[in-house]
Amino acid sequence: MKKPITPKMHGIIDYALSGIQMFVPSILGFNRKIVRSYLDLGSGFLGINALTDTPVGIRRRISMRDHQRADAAFLATLTLLTFTKAMEKDKRALAFHMALLAVSFSHYMLTDYDHTGLPERPVNEVPIHPTPLQVTADTI
Repeated sequence: MKKPITPKMHGIIDYALSGIQMFVPSILGFNRKIVRSYLDLGSGFLGINALTDTPVGIRRRISMRDHQRADAAFLATLTLLTFTKAMEKDKRALAFHMALLAVSFSHYMLTDYDHTGLPERPVNEVPIHPTPLQVTADTI
């Protein structure tokens, strides 16, 4: 089954979810531990997203497969955060958290991690600026 979320859409949604995690808990007045946890998770994932090889990645150093692994670890961390004492004490924070967890899980399950979203280059096409390892008799 083809999944509807492309890597480009995934990256855009990740940027939005990172921003939500970094700013909304503070705006809603959650306790300091919860705000700090979301700030750490959101900023960490913002960095991962910026380094992922997608059309919206900034440095493109991480493959989509590795990004998928990071997403799985992120979901596991979010799941564990559900059971912290700070979350148990604040019902509004728990409601926000469960909604974020549901959206994040759906986002993960609906993403096509196999599709790069980048234009494919024919095998025989020479890169515009070959690196020393790419210089062959064909490129000279």
